[in-house]
Amino acid sequence: MDLSLSTTSALAALGIGIALAGAPGPVQAVILAEAARGGPRRGIQAVVGASLSFGTLLVALALGLSALALAGTGLRFLQVVGGAFLVWLAIDGFRSASGSTPDDNAGGSLPPAIRGSLAVLLNPGAWIFLGAVASPLFSSSAQEGGTPAALLSAIALMAGAALGDTALAIVGGIGLRRAGVSARRWIQRALAVILAALGGWLVVSGVFGR
Repeated sequence: MDLSLSTTSALAALGIGIALAGAPGPVQAVILAEAARGGPRRGIQAVVGASLSFGTLLVALALGLSALALAGTGLRFLQVVGGAFLVWLAIDGFRSASGSTPDDNAGGSLPPAIRGSLAVLLNPGAWIFLGAVASPLFSSSAQEGGTPAALLSAIALMAGAALGDTALAIVGGIGLRRAGVSARRWIQRALAVILAALGGWLVVSGVFGR
């Protein structure tokens, strides 16, 4: 295995992962909403769930499993299901923001790690990323250094995404939790609106094939 080429590929994967975490999307919205709801700790729990799911998919892809090619009915189905999940999170967020005490905001019918995990698994964009970006990257790494090089790139990509998401959970969580109770409730409602908008857009796209 050419260590220099493998290292270069791994660094490229790390950068892609960080950039991915910095791009606004459903996963980032869920993480920030959880951080607003229960502080950095709850946000990080959501990051752990998202990272484990994303990492599992990346490792499977690096080991040679083909990424699911989403198109047609399959893509539309995932858009509807993923969108409905985000709308449900939005409704749950509104209920949380109406709690009588700040401690009520840390509750929820679904653990934050599961929310983070589902935000990845039910996100059509994540599956498209696997096929359009991650798969060619791992294929190139495998040509340079075999399966170990592909796995190294997968781990680096997961690490980059996890680092970016963790920073979002910590910085966002600390900043939001320092706000007053009233301000925090309005921020939670605003984040719920964002989740509802993202979910509604996905549902409409899936139903009407846009």
